[in-house]
Amino acid sequence: MSHKLRVIYVSAEFSPLAKSGELADVASTLPKYLSSLGMEISIFMPKYRNPEIESFPKELVMRDLMVPVGGEKVKACVYKSELGKHDIYFVDNPKYFWRDYIYGPGKGEYLDNDERFIFFNRGVLEFLLKAKMHVDIIHCNNWPTALIPVFLQTHYSQQSKFKNVATVFTLHNVAYQGEFPPETLALTGLNWNYFNPKQLAFNGKFNFLKAGVIFSDVLNTVSSAYKREIQTEKHGFGLHEILKNRRGVFFSIRNGLDYEMWNPETDPYIAANYSLSDLVSKKKCKRDLIKELGLSLSVKTPLVGMVSYLSSQKGFDILLQAMDELMEMDVGLVILGKGHEEYENRFLNIQKKYPQKMALEFEMNPGLVHKVVAGADIFLIPSLYEPCGLNQLCSFRYGTVPVVRATGGLGETVKPFSLETLKGNGFVFREYSPQALLTSIKQALSCYNKPDYWQKIMKAGLRENFSWDTAARKYARLYQNALEMKRGG
Repeated sequence: MSHKLRVIYVSAEFSPLAKSGELADVASTLPKYLSSLGMEISIFMPKYRNPEIESFPKELVMRDLMVPVGGEKVKACVYKSELGKHDIYFVDNPKYFWRDYIYGPGKGEYLDNDERFIFFNRGVLEFLLKAKMHVDIIHCNNWPTALIPVFLQTHYSQQSKFKNVATVFTLHNVAYQGEFPPETLALTGLNWNYFNPKQLAFNGKFNFLKAGVIFSDVLNTVSSAYKREIQTEKHGFGLHEILKNRRGVFFSIRNGLDYEMWNPETDPYIAANYSLSDLVSKKKCKRDLIKELGLSLSVKTPLVGMVSYLSSQKGFDILLQAMDELMEMDVGLVILGKGHEEYENRFLNIQKKYPQKMALEFEMNPGLVHKVVAGADIFLIPSLYEPCGLNQLCSFRYGTVPVVRATGGLGETVKPFSLETLKGNGFVFREYSPQALLTSIKQALSCYNKPDYWQKIMKAGLRENFSWDTAARKYARLYQNALEMKRGG
């Protein structure tokens, strides 16, 4: 191909401007690495009303973009910002995006999410047409962008501009599918013939994620273990057979970590910088974290850290059942993150019971996240399921030993430490139960009390390389595969 590959990366989230999960981190780092490989990348996201986006420097590039929604044309404005080697476009309409949350408050989702994201999907395509932007690949992510492949094969199938455009659809978490009543179809402008079990209908509803899976040229997910899991009835959330039917174009590329942002040698947020060859200063980070959170712990007491959304998916139900026994051990615990109100309240009550050795913070500011990753000895991730997981990759980078449940990307990246071979980079449990979780923590604490062993485990993690460099090259190959398939190769 003589020209640079032009990729349109479409996401409902982008860190730090709008984040609910790992997609936001991926959206803000993968394009940067793709740009360094010589591609032209443009990111598209909704212009939510929040201080981060409002204060972001941007220029209005299209004032009156008319977007078809149902039988009407709805006006959009499009703004553009430069982000180093790539740019980001914001699709704006106050009716849809002047909200406090991305998808809805913690208790539920906005009732018009179908209309909001139909507008966004069509808005991206209408802008690409009107702006006459050259496009090779449109990379969609999760259900909020899943209708772009559908629209390309229906409303825009006669547009010569889109004739050779290939779509890549990344499944970051199939638990969230964007399911809406059949009447939602009217908002897409598609006829009722598409509402059938082989296309858009699923269990009597219009399922956005399923639509993206069926209509995209190429699919991928974020770890090979998760790819296997979601093709089983137990973990596929009803889509396992549909995913199996597309296995010829279904790939996996594990997420990477931004090694510039996550680097203990240069991290500006932490109390002292350190490296594989000089781990002494990690103790200063621990001392600083204990002081900042007001804990009464010796620096010798093992400190367990968690940075997570408080939900059952992340294992907080089994952690709740294990808490009294865990707090009886010689250990400190730091939990950073907000989530379901029920979990927030229950952990708040436990924290009041153990104020000297447990800290709970609901404010997820970047500085404190980095301090927890650097200052903890053990990083706990007891997820019920975890498509990829970035926290264990962060913990490796900072010499903080992960204790995880073997699911998805966690089981793929964390290798259990063996007392026989003295090899391994963390501790792993399989059964989803409070007993299994506690057993794994006890194994970790036993090794923590043997400094030679602990140093080996820390250094094994520090030697790992999960940077985006490798993953970005795999995406470059995936894009070429998608183009060849689209163009009959």
